Formats: sequence, C-alpha cells, structure tokens
Amino acid sequence: MDDYPNTSFLRITSYLLEGVLIGLFTFLWLEYAQMGKLYHWLFPVIVSSAIVIFHYLIAEIVYKFGIPIKRIMGIFWAVSFAGLVVSFILVYFTGICGFVCQVTGSHCPVLWHTSPPAMIAVFFKTVFLPWLISIALLTQGILKREMAKELARIKQINDSLDQNKIDIDSQRISSTDESKTKTDSFSVPLKGGIRKIAFSDIYFIAVEDHYCKIVYHHGGEIYQEYVRLSLKEALGNLPSNHFAQVHRSYAVNLQHVKHIKKEGQAYQLFIKGSDHFLPASRHRAHIFLPKLQEILN
Repeated sequence: MDDYPNTSFLRITSYLLEGVLIGLFTFLWLEYAQMGKLYHWLFPVIVSSAIVIFHYLIAEIVYKFGIPIKRIMGIFWAVSFAGLVVSFILVYFTGICGFVCQVTGSHCPVLWHTSPPAMIAVFFKTVFLPWLISIALLTQGILKREMAKELARIKQINDSLDQNKIDIDSQRISSTDESKTKTDSFSVPLKGGIRKIAFSDIYFIAVEDHYCKIVYHHGGEIYQEYVRLSLKEALGNLPSNHFAQVHRSYAVNLQHVKHIKKEGQAYQLFIKGSDHFLPASRHRAHIFLPKLQEILN
C-alpha cells in the first residue's frame, strides 16, 4: 500500500466533499434545532469552511513535513482523523459562534455553549460522518487507480513470461547474490546423510505443520523433501534475489513462475512443480513483483 495517499487530486476532492457534507449536516442540525434563518444559513458555511481549511492544513503539514513515516493509507487515515479532531476543537473554542452572532446581529444559541458531552455529540452529528464518507470515497478511488496499475503490471509480466524469457542457470543464481555463501545448493539433512538440492532445481517451499516441504526437480522427476525449519529459516539459506516469500505459507523460486493472475485483493502464481495456482498475498506484492521483473529483464 505504499504511496497510496500521494494522489493529490483525489485527496483535494475528498476535502471539498467533506466541506460540503459538514455544511449540509450542520444545516440539517440547525433545521432540527429551529435556529434563526440568517444564522441558519450563514453558520454552516462558516463552520464547514473553517473546519476544512484547518483540517487540510494540519493533516497535510503533519503528513508531508512531520516525522518521516511510511506512507500507507492506514496512517493517512489516522493523521487525517487527528487533524479533523484538532480542527473541530479549534473552531469550537475560538469564538466562531460569537463572530457569526456579530455578523447576523443575533444571540448565540445556548446549545453551542453546552458541556463536553454535548460537544462530542455535535462532533459526531455534524463532522465525523462527513469525514468518514469523504475518506472512504477517497480510499475507494485510490484503490481503484492502484488496482488498474497492478493489473497493467501483471499483464506486462505475463507477456514476458509467455515469451519464455527466463533461463534457469544455477551458476547465475549463486553468483548474482553476494549476500549468500558461495554454495549453489540447499542442504537437506536426512537419516543417511545430507542431500544437496541445487537452488535452480527448487520450485517452491510450502509450510506443513512444523515442517517446510521443498518441492524440486531432479533428472526430469519432481520430488519432495521435508525439513524441520521455519519458512524464515529456509529463506535465510536461499539467494534473496531469486526467492521470495509470497504468502505466510509459501516461498517460491521466481525463476519458475509461469503465470500470475489477480484474485480479488490477492494474487495467485502458477509455478512449475505444482498442478494448481499458489496463493500470494497482496501486501507482499511490492517485494516479489519487482524481483520477478528484474529477473525477466
């Protein structure tokens, strides 16, 4: 979900929608409270404009120039909500009511000067729901845009896979990843000794109970070996530029990926040595998709 909130046009649109909705909700609240007509029309405009302006400035400044944070939609939601609360408090306690009263020549309604519980009620009735609606529409719009980008990326990768651009070369696997040892094989302890499986021969690794099932080929046949390791430990013995964990239960040799498809918010990978697609988590796509593209290039 990196960089989701960077779509400035959608973000600005959400603030505008939020202002309109706050004005509308405040208008309906005053209509229910039977306030004076001039006050009734002017107050929602001033309050909604003030809250949205404060909200925009606080949220954008904190998010862009505050403590460096990873830009994900969840954090943007949190920063936005905090900015909204601060904005409401600023408007509520900075005499906005008195200003409106001076312009209209009327008296401030007693309801606006009530206790904190009433203030919380006003917040949820006139501010929180508009914010929730606008931020939800913003999220939906950004997710749709990002999904379109992801589908285009997957199509590009699948086109490259269909052109058979991957050449398996065990020497290349070992020599291009300097972070690993000079070996080019994975050691599997057996009762009779140790079996070495070439990195390039491994298709994928699956977690089953407390074991890792290593699926690999040798001499034209497909074999399976079980090792009492965690998936993290197994990946620690493999070259990271060709192997990636794509799911909490699966790690694959990206050189053996034959096809990728999107299923809802997740991915599925068709790997050699498997008769069906393996699941791949969406939140791991930013790791394995760039690696796969690098291999193809």
